[in-house]
Amino acid sequence: MTTVRLPVTLDRGRLPQLFAELDAARDHPEVSVDFAPMRFSLPTGMLALGSKLREWVQYRKERNFSSSALGINNARQAHSYLMHMGFFHFIGLEAGNEVGEARGSRSYVPITRISRPEVDVGQRGVEEWYAAIEAEARKVAGVLAGFDDSQPLRAYSYSIREVIRNVFEHSQAAECYICGQRWNNGQVEIAILDEGIGIARTLSEAHGIASHAQALQLAIRPGISRTSNYSAQQNVYDNSGFGLYVMSELGANFGWFVLGSGDALLYGYQRQREVSAASFRGTFFGMRFLNTPADTRSVLNDIIAAGEEDARQAGIRMRASGRSRIVL
Repeated sequence: MTTVRLPVTLDRGRLPQLFAELDAARDHPEVSVDFAPMRFSLPTGMLALGSKLREWVQYRKERNFSSSALGINNARQAHSYLMHMGFFHFIGLEAGNEVGEARGSRSYVPITRISRPEVDVGQRGVEEWYAAIEAEARKVAGVLAGFDDSQPLRAYSYSIREVIRNVFEHSQAAECYICGQRWNNGQVEIAILDEGIGIARTLSEAHGIASHAQALQLAIRPGISRTSNYSAQQNVYDNSGFGLYVMSELGANFGWFVLGSGDALLYGYQRQREVSAASFRGTFFGMRFLNTPADTRSVLNDIIAAGEEDARQAGIRMRASGRSRIVL
């Protein structure tokens, strides 16, 4: 029997090691995942590990390997939190709420499934597509910002909208998952993931990609998109390659961000960018706001202007789309 033990704190920093341990045990005949050591769980770690475990468990089921969960105890606060957020049902265990069952509160968003908008862009136009995504983003952002018309609401709504757009316009996924938490000190963490084709495969349509690590580094540069060689008629969503660039800069300037896909993970804080090994089917993006912009629109305009200048100097004739500039 092989045992994979969860850490005391399940956060974005523990993911590479956890993923490596799960991969090392992938083909063992009998494996247990021990939840007993865990005392704290944060959104990015929870959601990304949940998706990893979903894929890991399915792989093992298909090969008739034995997998089990140990140490789950609803008397422990961290385990009760995971049960309430829908984590255990997310990974296929009958414990706690199902995904989407918990209603959330003014301080957290449980694991929530968001489906691709049922909008035929060719027939009904891209504005209706954007409106459907905007409505989902504002609903989630409103929980984390207290539903008031505030700068935090604008920052969170913009962030969630842009990541969801990126998922449905590039990943080929039919759904994505999101969760979030706001603490009494005002900090907010948001995590969004899809189980689609991944960033390297997406960008390889228009760029030479040598590795997943290179793909992540390219993805946060301004003007880099799979649609770079598309005509205006082909580029129906008006992609400009600024979405993940803006999100990474916003996260790094006001807290941190993490982007994982394939066998790499990219972490950013202030001017620091670090790449580490990972193993993830699809793509996940997490960000922590340590504080929020006093003027979201002004901050985003500055980030976009700097990105357009960087792109110009790199010989990229691409400007941010009008949609990327909209802050409601």
